[in-house]
Amino acid sequence: MQFSIRRPKLPSSETHPEESMYKRLGVSAWLNHLNELGQVEEEYKLRKVWPFLLRYYSHESTSEEREALRLQKRKEYSEIQQKRLSMTPEEHRAFWRNVQFTVDKDVVRTDRNNQFFRGEDNPNVESMRRILLNYAVYNPAVGYSQGMSDLVAPILAEVLDESDTFWCFVGLMQNTIFVSSPRDEDMEKQ
Repeated sequence: MQFSIRRPKLPSSETHPEESMYKRLGVSAWLNHLNELGQVEEEYKLRKVWPFLLRYYSHESTSEEREALRLQKRKEYSEIQQKRLSMTPEEHRAFWRNVQFTVDKDVVRTDRNNQFFRGEDNPNVESMRRILLNYAVYNPAVGYSQGMSDLVAPILAEVLDESDTFWCFVGLMQNTIFVSSPRDEDMEKQ
């Protein structure tokens, strides 16, 4: 099955400032990842692309710079989680009422048919939950909106690391265009 994406030619004043900054994935480069049946081969190589696409890593970064960034971001993620876990009882009640209640309801319904999230007491579901709760602490102005779990789930299933997934999700949220903070109807449109 073939598909085509047509992009209109727009004047530079109407395009995103980063338009044309990065090399596009061409058809031949994509086809190099497929076997004769059209199935993705060497899936692990494609998994490594997500942190670049979601701007966790810079395209110009070296492997040493990426590893240093990863260690720094892992520490930052741990600090965000610690901030969440050390809330006062009053802060925790407000957080539970405004964020955690909805997250807890959503994560148990997200992608349950996907093998990665299937089953009772699945650690991947708990990891998704922590990512979303920590994101609400990291970015309280946005907090959590129903549907964010649907954005985190495929990233977690591909990246396979909680901290890396969190920062990829941060990149996704920073580079997603919302007219205002994401509300339920905004998430559905996106």
